[in-house]
Amino acid sequence: MTFLPFFGQPSLATAPHGRLDLSDHTFAQIYLRVNAASPILCRDRRTAQEKTVDPWVSPAPEAPLNEPTYLRVKRAIIGDLVSGQFVPGTHLTIEALTSRYAVSHMPIREALRQLEGEGILISLAHRGFRIESITEGYIRNIYDIRVGIESMLAHRAVERATDADIATLRRLHEDLSVLIRSGKPMVASRENIIFHKRIYEIARNPEAEQILEGRTRVVRTVADSLGGYTPDMYDAVIAEHEKMIRAFEAHDPTAAGEAVFDHVTAARDRLLARIAEKGAFSPRP
Repeated sequence: MTFLPFFGQPSLATAPHGRLDLSDHTFAQIYLRVNAASPILCRDRRTAQEKTVDPWVSPAPEAPLNEPTYLRVKRAIIGDLVSGQFVPGTHLTIEALTSRYAVSHMPIREALRQLEGEGILISLAHRGFRIESITEGYIRNIYDIRVGIESMLAHRAVERATDADIATLRRLHEDLSVLIRSGKPMVASRENIIFHKRIYEIARNPEAEQILEGRTRVVRTVADSLGGYTPDMYDAVIAEHEKMIRAFEAHDPTAAGEAVFDHVTAARDRLLARIAEKGAFSPRP
């Protein structure tokens, strides 16, 4: 079987929409653990006028205080493309973006450099950058990059996993299931990244992790911009993760690869369906 792995979930830099209801003790414990690395959240102090012209740090989701500025700018550019503020062919300059997002030149340059490397921008000699389309074809190509990597990592992780590793994955899965059903999609998305990264760590192939991270940030940001988990996804996503965990518990590498294949194929189809529903991108061959 040829595997097409990809979970396409929102960025680790994303935090939940609005004010959290931490009255549920279980949810509170999970939420605090997810945010342990950055417990202080930055607040949006812009005026109403600034919020109208500057979508850099939207009121929701909030971003961790220690998130690099260039990542916020990069996320904002993708968000503007998804929302239609920027259209394919738009000419971007450092000066214009500095004014738009109220930041210095340095994070703008780094954000543009990364987006160019990911194929979203085309450099124009001494004239800034031009936006390319984030099309269905582009997203499918990113999935293709992940074709063998995540399946290989899942297969290898089962071979190398200790009983403690498997118990950790089971706990992460159960915590994630609570978050998915909580209706806090951005928190759940961050926990989802932790869950998948733990599988990568067990596989002990940092080079493969770097390839995944380097070419898939944009797709995670697109999923983030479209709202993350929605109620119609809850049961399916939880069942897909359960299938993965059972393969680990059965010490069956092949079953783990197949479970990842099923999960990421479904995740791809869900994301493309959301894009089509929102009419966010124009199809291009």
